[in-house]
Amino acid sequence: MTDARISKASMLHASLIKQQLIISDFEKEIENLKGEIIAREEIASQEHRGGAERNEMLVRMEHELVFLKNELMTLEGIDEEKVSEKVELGAVVVTDQRIFFVSTSVDLLEVNGQSLFGISTKAPIYHVMKGKTKGDTFDYGGVRYQIRDVY
Repeated sequence: MTDARISKASMLHASLIKQQLIISDFEKEIENLKGEIIAREEIASQEHRGGAERNEMLVRMEHELVFLKNELMTLEGIDEEKVSEKVELGAVVVTDQRIFFVSTSVDLLEVNGQSLFGISTKAPIYHVMKGKTKGDTFDYGGVRYQIRDVY
């Protein structure tokens, strides 16, 4: 792992794009599912098996879409100029194992050739590292992490 800091602005930008793409995909899936439900309702002579499951799936997907949009608002509220000295929302946490961006739950992101993980403040690993500073260690999932940098 290199000692060069990844720009928080670059991380935030990559996270925003990824979140917007996920939202767009969800919106398309919801529209497709709505179309299927309407098409099934129009064919009254067909057996109605599967309709309830589709409606339940639609409700779950719409709830997930609300969650994803709330996550996007969290990302949009992060100040890319703020330098954090401890692990908190918006902080970049460089450990000896991996790089974390405390923002939202975003899987692996590639930024400037480096891999990082977006974690939510609701994530169990966040609660273990919250408030820690450069030089501190924490254990999670049987792995010990040493914090090399926080910004």
